Amino acid sequence: ALEDKIVGLQTGADDYIPKPFNMTELKARTANLIGQRKRLRERFSREITLEPGEISITPLDEQFLKRAIETVEKHMQDENFDLPEFREKMLMSRSTLSRKLHALTNQSPTEFIRTIRLKRAASLLKQNFGNVTEVSMEVGFRNLSYFNKSFKKLFGVTPAEYVKST
Repeated sequence: ALEDKIVGLQTGADDYIPKPFNMTELKARTANLIGQRKRLRERFSREITLEPGEISITPLDEQFLKRAIETVEKHMQDENFDLPEFREKMLMSRSTLSRKLHALTNQSPTEFIRTIRLKRAASLLKQNFGNVTEVSMEVGFRNLSYFNKSFKKLFGVTPAEYVKST
């Protein structure tokens, strides 16, 4: 029934295809959903700042991603903000949070948190917020060598090299 379809879509279903379904339609919708997720992953991985509204995803996915980013940003300076606390703030189980983040960003929750922190660090470095040590502290990295290593892995250059190139 139409009501069932609406309820399914409102509770997070990506699409709804009633039975009996046409195999060509099913393949087309599936390809479309996979393409949207792939574009989202690519966009997330290359953008320094991410605005969920700029990406073609479902409204529920957009809300989820925006809430996840906001949650990490609220705890940006807290070096002890970790996966259990992130799951608690997101009101999700470990497996659900992992599955959803991986589908949208191709990252685990821990990688997602680290990426948001590093992208904020890149933004702060670009704005001449302070030196590398101050920026690393501002985004919750207390170990400078780990910050440098993680930054280089994500951006291909050290934070100092990044500052010089901007």
